[in-house]
Amino acid sequence: MDSTVRRLIQNMQSSHYTLRSQPSMAQGADHRLVRELNRLLVLNCVRERGPLARVKVAQHTGLSRTTVSSIIDALLQEGFVREGERLNAAPAGGRRAMLVHFQADAGRIIGLDVGRTHLAMLITNLDAEILARHSGPFEMERGPQVCLPQLTREVRAFVEDAGISWNQVVSIGLGIPGPLDTQLHTLSAPPGMPNWDGVDVWQALQQEFHVPLYLDNDANMGALSESRYGAGIGSAYLAYVKVGTGIGTGLVLDGRIYRGNGGSAGELGHVTIDEDGPLCNCGNRGCLETLAGAQAIVHDAYQGLSLARFGTLQASHEMRTGASALAGRRGVDIAEVIRAAQDGDAASLAALEHAGERIGVALAGLVNLFNPATIVIGGGVARAGELLLKPLSRAASSRSLPAAWKGTRILPGQLDDTAVALGAVSLVIDAAFGVSTVWAGQGERAEPSGSVPTFYRSRRLS
Repeated sequence: MDSTVRRLIQNMQSSHYTLRSQPSMAQGADHRLVRELNRLLVLNCVRERGPLARVKVAQHTGLSRTTVSSIIDALLQEGFVREGERLNAAPAGGRRAMLVHFQADAGRIIGLDVGRTHLAMLITNLDAEILARHSGPFEMERGPQVCLPQLTREVRAFVEDAGISWNQVVSIGLGIPGPLDTQLHTLSAPPGMPNWDGVDVWQALQQEFHVPLYLDNDANMGALSESRYGAGIGSAYLAYVKVGTGIGTGLVLDGRIYRGNGGSAGELGHVTIDEDGPLCNCGNRGCLETLAGAQAIVHDAYQGLSLARFGTLQASHEMRTGASALAGRRGVDIAEVIRAAQDGDAASLAALEHAGERIGVALAGLVNLFNPATIVIGGGVARAGELLLKPLSRAASSRSLPAAWKGTRILPGQLDDTAVALGAVSLVIDAAFGVSTVWAGQGERAEPSGSVPTFYRSRRLS
C-alpha cells in the first residue's frame, strides 16, 4: 500500500500542474483531468472535514452521490481513506451511514531542516502529526562534497532508528538557508555558503532516496508552519523572521508564500543597517546579519561592546561598569549568551538589547512595505524571549508608519526547532493534495491554484 501511495502522491502533483495549464476546463477539457480534480476535491473534503458519510461528502463537494461513491471506492483501494464506525442516527427507515476517514497512516513524510550549523529531522504521518524527531550539529561550511553524503547517512540512520521502513516513506521535504532557483532545485549564490553556489541539492538527494522530494528556503518553511500550527494561526499576512547564524524572513501574503520574481524574497539579513559596518559574507558592509546575527551577538557579549557604549536598561550602574561574565571562556555560543543574560550578565543583556533594536529597525521597513498582521520571531536567538523581543518591538513600532503598524503583532515562535522541518512536511502535503502555498510572481513558472484550506487555519498540533 505504501508504494502505491508514494506513486499516487507523485502522480497527484504532476496532474495538478497539468490541470493548472488548462485555462478552461468547461470547454472540452480532458475527462481524465476532470476526474483527477474531482478526486482531489473528495479526498481533501475527507481530510479537512472528516470523518464524513458519503452523502455528506457529496453535499460538501457538489458532486453526485454516484461520482462520490466511485471515487471513495478507488481511494479505499489506494489506501488514502478507510471506512469505520456508523452515524448514531439515520433517516427513518434507512440504514445508518458508514463514516469515511482520511488514512493519515497510509505513509510517512520526512521533514528536514538543514541549517548552516544544525540539522533537525522529523517523521510525520500524512496529517503532519510528528512521530519521531532528532536534531544535532551540522556544518555546511564544509561544503557539499562532505555535507550531502553526511546528510544522506543521517537521514537513513534516523529512519532506521525510528523503526520506519523506507517503503513507508512517501516523500521528503527540506528547508535550506539561502535563495533557490525558480525550480527550487539549485542554491543561488547563498550568502555565507560560497561552496554551495549552483549546487543542485534536489538532484543529489533524489539520486539517493528515489522518493518525491521538495525543497524550499528555510525561512519560508518556518513561515508556513507557524502560520498553520504555531503563533500565526489564522493570520493571512504574516512575516516569519528566523534569527540564528543568519537572519532570514519568510512572507505569507494572503495565505500563500511569497518568493518574489526570482525566489529570493525575504533576505532581511542583508538589509544595510550601517554602511560603514563590518564586511558581510555577501560582499556588502553593515548588513543586519553582521550586526544582529548569533555570531555578532556572541562577539558583542564576549567583548562587552554594547555595554561599554550604551549600557543596558536592565543593568544597574554598578553592573554596567563590570566585565562580561563570559570573558575568558572558550567556544562561547549563543545559548551561553542567552543563559548569561537570563542570569543578569550586563554585557549579554546589552548585546541582546542592541541586536533587538537593530532587527526592529529593519522590521520597520518591512512593516511599511508589506503591512503584515503578524510578525513571528523564531530561530535560536529567539530563545532569549523578551530580552530580545522587547527592544525589537520598541524599535519596530517607533520607526513604522502609524497606519502600517496599527494592528501588527510581534510574537515569539511556538514551534521552536521543529518550525522549518514541519514547514517542509507541509510543503509535501500541499504538493501531494493540490493545495497551493505559492503566490504567483515567479516568471513563467506554473503553480498549483487554490487556497489554504480551513483545516490548516484552525488546527494546532499537540
